[in-house]
Amino acid sequence: MNLIGNSVRRPVLTTVIMTILVLLGFYSFHQLGMALLPKMDIPVVLVRVPYKGAGPMEIERLIVQPVEDAIASVEGVKEINGYALEGMGFVVAILEYEVDVTQATLDISTRVKAITSDLPDEADEPVVDKMDINAQPFMMVVAKTALPSYQARDIVEDQVAKRLTQIIGMASVDISGGRVREIHLDADPSSLIAHNLSLRRLASLVKASNFNSPSGNITLGGKETSVRIVGEPDQSSKFEDLGIPVGDGRVIKLGNVVTVVDALADERNRARFDGRDSILLELIARPNANIVKVSGEVRAELDKIAPTLGKSLELEVVYDSSEFVEKSVRNVIRDMIIGTLLTALFLYLFLRQFGSTLAVAIAMPTSIIATFIPMYFYKYTLNVMSTMGLAISVGVLVNNAILVLENIYRYRELGMDPLTAAEEGTREISLAVLSTTATNLGVFIPIAFMGGIVGQFFNQFALTVVFSTLFSLWGAFTVTPMAAARLGGSVHVSPFAKKVTAWWYWIYRELEVFQEVYVGKAMRHPWVTIGFFGLLFAGSLLLIPRVGFELFPRVDEGVIRINLELSSTASLEATDEQVRKVEAFLREQPYVKSMSSTVGGRRLSSVNSGVLRVYLVDADERKSAFAIASDLRKKFAGLPDTNVTINVASGQGGGSRKPVQITISGPDLDVLNGIAVELMEKIRDIPGLADLDTDWKVGRFDLNLIPEDLKLTSMGVTLSDVSDELRGYLSGIKAGVYREQGYEYDILVKLASRWVDSPEAVPLLPMWTPHGFVPVNELAAVVYEPSPTAIYRLDRQRKISVQADVAGRTVGEVFRDITPRMDEIQLPTGYRFIIGGEIQNIQENFRRMVIAFAMAVVLTFLMIAGILESYLFSLAIMLTIPLSVIGVIPTLLLTGTSLSMYGLLGLVMIVGLVVNNAIVIVDYAEVVRKKGHEAAGAMIEACRVRFRPIIMADVTTLIAMIPLALGLGEGGQYRAPLAIVLIGGLLAGGTMALFLIPPVYKVIWDIKNRFQGRDENA
Repeated sequence: MNLIGNSVRRPVLTTVIMTILVLLGFYSFHQLGMALLPKMDIPVVLVRVPYKGAGPMEIERLIVQPVEDAIASVEGVKEINGYALEGMGFVVAILEYEVDVTQATLDISTRVKAITSDLPDEADEPVVDKMDINAQPFMMVVAKTALPSYQARDIVEDQVAKRLTQIIGMASVDISGGRVREIHLDADPSSLIAHNLSLRRLASLVKASNFNSPSGNITLGGKETSVRIVGEPDQSSKFEDLGIPVGDGRVIKLGNVVTVVDALADERNRARFDGRDSILLELIARPNANIVKVSGEVRAELDKIAPTLGKSLELEVVYDSSEFVEKSVRNVIRDMIIGTLLTALFLYLFLRQFGSTLAVAIAMPTSIIATFIPMYFYKYTLNVMSTMGLAISVGVLVNNAILVLENIYRYRELGMDPLTAAEEGTREISLAVLSTTATNLGVFIPIAFMGGIVGQFFNQFALTVVFSTLFSLWGAFTVTPMAAARLGGSVHVSPFAKKVTAWWYWIYRELEVFQEVYVGKAMRHPWVTIGFFGLLFAGSLLLIPRVGFELFPRVDEGVIRINLELSSTASLEATDEQVRKVEAFLREQPYVKSMSSTVGGRRLSSVNSGVLRVYLVDADERKSAFAIASDLRKKFAGLPDTNVTINVASGQGGGSRKPVQITISGPDLDVLNGIAVELMEKIRDIPGLADLDTDWKVGRFDLNLIPEDLKLTSMGVTLSDVSDELRGYLSGIKAGVYREQGYEYDILVKLASRWVDSPEAVPLLPMWTPHGFVPVNELAAVVYEPSPTAIYRLDRQRKISVQADVAGRTVGEVFRDITPRMDEIQLPTGYRFIIGGEIQNIQENFRRMVIAFAMAVVLTFLMIAGILESYLFSLAIMLTIPLSVIGVIPTLLLTGTSLSMYGLLGLVMIVGLVVNNAIVIVDYAEVVRKKGHEAAGAMIEACRVRFRPIIMADVTTLIAMIPLALGLGEGGQYRAPLAIVLIGGLLAGGTMALFLIPPVYKVIWDIKNRFQGRDENA
């Protein structure tokens, strides 16, 4: 099928196809989800085993180690992390990226179930589940109320959280704050002794007397009657009337043994908003959900819920990351539109004809809008990476149209009619357009199929560029020649265009003269020119150590997270006191819009920790969040007995995890701690290191009971009996639930708090035996011993991690200083350092990027060799790639930009972009040389003829990237590094194509002619 001829001769068909693509593109655009960054699936499986009342040492030995051993042999497990906490054991298996995480989860679940019988009977069933690292809260809602805290929490859980989780795209709602109501049956030891009741038996009797149960149905005639046993009291005070058998046929009321207290569960956490007790709801969206749309639906649902709550409870959205996401994505689209308009403007300055400019400009938005169609079918989201792929493509897309248009007008100047010129001109240059497009697309093949985090992260970017480039190729062969044939007008420049573009034409003529003069000099002194560029290259390499390295740019989203950790013996009240001090200071600061506080245990934290999220005013009303965080570190450095960590939250899940993580693993905790302390002392004074600390905390004393086995046997009880009874005394034994107005509350049988209010009371507690009650200290020896608050493990060995944040420098710069100091430490046999955190990710993902870069170079070399039919010329053209660092490194340093994953992506893209200019020159030089010219003269002529399209392509590409490079508005830190690297590389690549490739070309032909001359003489 004659695509070009039909497109030119059948304009209606061409415009219909174009219109269909635009309409489908707009439809697809509105169907796409919106997110800050692409979804990254890191295969992680979590095994969680609750074991109430057990300490970290017991959790490690009885829970964590058996689970670790069970899953160690599962195929694809790369790393195993164990966490032994108070009353809970976690084992996290990190899998290889290529592993099917669903199958691996099933395998791990099977292995864990096989060893369940080896775990303690009192431990809960292990829970195995996949972890979603993308599950970061995107919205926080605060519930303000004057109601009792337990009533408020019930309302929030039942009437708010449940309705929010039903919204499409919502994953879960985490609730902090509020109290939980419980019915406490507080026993008196003397009453238990008097009636010879153990706490466990009392709990089982209460549970057996407190339930409702259907008994069946009775049918009489046409009616059916249900029979039910209703044994649950309808008021908590009626529990006192339950009958309790105590032997010898005697029955007493429960009220004679216990005091019924309508109470609250032990308070382990608190939540506040702006200093006021509140309930906080953290909303987590499902992977790939359109969080902007979900956010709108959440707000709409909250508006519906509010009237049902009356004035008793007020809901307010205090944080919504979808606003930042929406602004970031829209800013990329804004930069893309500005880049398109600027490109069209500069095209007009070059072409000096409105019709010609329009013929090219029509192809750009058509290609971009059509790209949304495959994005929709591939289930991509509108995120910073996919939209940035479109924005970066703007300058590249126009190059194909420029090449076609230039050739069409060359035929017009030869006297052809517009239709024939459009058809013949496009057909003649179609191979060259295909060739340059192939080199552009060749670099994205390795990116699109990379593995690991970086592969997932850049996949949408790479394929979006591929889609848009393919559509631009279609547009160059259809829309551009069709439009040029009908909108091109006269080949002569109008007086108006001459007047408007006179200033630019003068600049262009000066550049043209400069090029002619210095290309001539370069050809006369080829080795001097090559040596000059070699020195520039060497000088640029020397500047590389000055460039900072980081995994992702640090982004200011207007949220600062402050973590406080007190000594392991600190109570909830002590922690809350320190948190209130921080709150009091922050309330006085003009840059604080609002703040939320969570005090006490959540997930891996305990009552000695607190977290504050500080929401800042708009960026134009304050300093950067990083500068504010640095000031706060200095302010709170002297907070007594408190370790304060401050960092800026970001789209990469900015939380408590610090970028610098150095792990020491080995068998003995004391040795590990000694090595960690030594390492901290060595690196403490390194500039840029902040919040240096370890995750190892000791200081709490445990009351350990060592059983007297002979005594236990003689008294007729087992160690399990003593353990269960003691756990009941201290933590309570669940004896069913109490139902009231549709809510359920746990019933706990326990000793009254006055009997267990100090460690000294424990040895004297009465323990039931068949021979009567005896004190605990007669059955077990009592020992006070120091104990860790948590034990962490890595690959089945204990570990301690030294952690730090960075301020004022990049992670790469800081780690360059850390490495030699680590090498000074002599580690005992069996101990090792393991680099984690951001540096580990940098090393792993930079390695993948280097492989992608090498593949891109090889593919580009082979494609150029095929296009030019010469390996030698292909090798010469490839010189522009390594020498592009002449522009990249100084540009990074001048703009103060660190080299991150975005910058490395720019380096890979440069491979396909900088070679195009050299291909155009060398290709045309060969055409001229084959007509009988010498190599030097052919190259000078090629530079003269191809100077205009090279300048047009480079200027339009650079102009399209300037809005991205400025990084204005939300998400600017994501966009700028890639554009800056590309601008620096293209400036260097364009320069070298004009001034380095010509002398290299001459030297190649001089050497070839010399060898040919020898062959002829021989």
